[in-house]
Amino acid sequence: MDLIKLANRLDEEFDVINNKEKLVEWAVTDDTAKYIHAEFLEEKTGLMTKFSIDIQKVYSVVFITDNIINEICKETNNLIFTHHQFNYFEDERGLQSIRPEIFDILKETANSIYVAHAPLDTHKIYGTSVCLAELCGVEIDKLFFDYFGAPTALMGHVNKTKFEDFCIKVKTKIKRPALTEIKNMDFVEKVAVVAGGGDMPEILQEIYDSGCDTLLTGTVEHRWAADFIQEGNMKFHELNKVLKRNLIGGTHYATERPAMIKVGELFQKIGIEWGFCEDEGLLNAV
Repeated sequence: MDLIKLANRLDEEFDVINNKEKLVEWAVTDDTAKYIHAEFLEEKTGLMTKFSIDIQKVYSVVFITDNIINEICKETNNLIFTHHQFNYFEDERGLQSIRPEIFDILKETANSIYVAHAPLDTHKIYGTSVCLAELCGVEIDKLFFDYFGAPTALMGHVNKTKFEDFCIKVKTKIKRPALTEIKNMDFVEKVAVVAGGGDMPEILQEIYDSGCDTLLTGTVEHRWAADFIQEGNMKFHELNKVLKRNLIGGTHYATERPAMIKVGELFQKIGIEWGFCEDEGLLNAV
């Protein structure tokens, strides 16, 4: 399939023209700008690199990690449909710009990158929080938390369940070896779901005001050693000492992974071969 034709179809599906998110900061450096598609440099989400003409297969991924590149670049003429335009580590390094040598490998193997960040987070079918809630059996009641013009988080409910049992279910569903668990109530019934980085005081306050007993998110424990990240995480936990909500963290990677699997349904409709490329290191990071 023609790369530009496929990218235009994805732009339409994810309403890229109306999305105002800026993806260049941190992701593009002086050393890598030469590799990047001109429209992406102009802060349009979507096609990040044009290293292909005809696409044979699409791989969906959460991050552009070395493990992902090593696997996908065994083949040629693929489109990497990624949620994040970064490399990522579940430790103090956190988000990292994609290195120039990675772009060289992609160019040599004719593998291109398409990024859908906020447009995927807020998608009604493939949204990251929506897919996580569906996987974990949370019935959605309402969406909340505006993210570049559309809600990205949700509140829902489950049958009254012991906290420990609900955690076991989540851990099993998202295939994690362990969760970050902070228990303040014995039972889970009204649940807020925020895939990815949900450790925000304003989110915590809103779910408290709405009567949620539990927050299911990605980063309860934030290890990225950036001052603004650590300060925000500290305020989040200080607030929860007052609000006393149950917190369940499944990591940024594992809570956004369900959406990148669900989106395979879209590529099947488009009529192109698709696969999800796993990063086992991130999935099993402790």
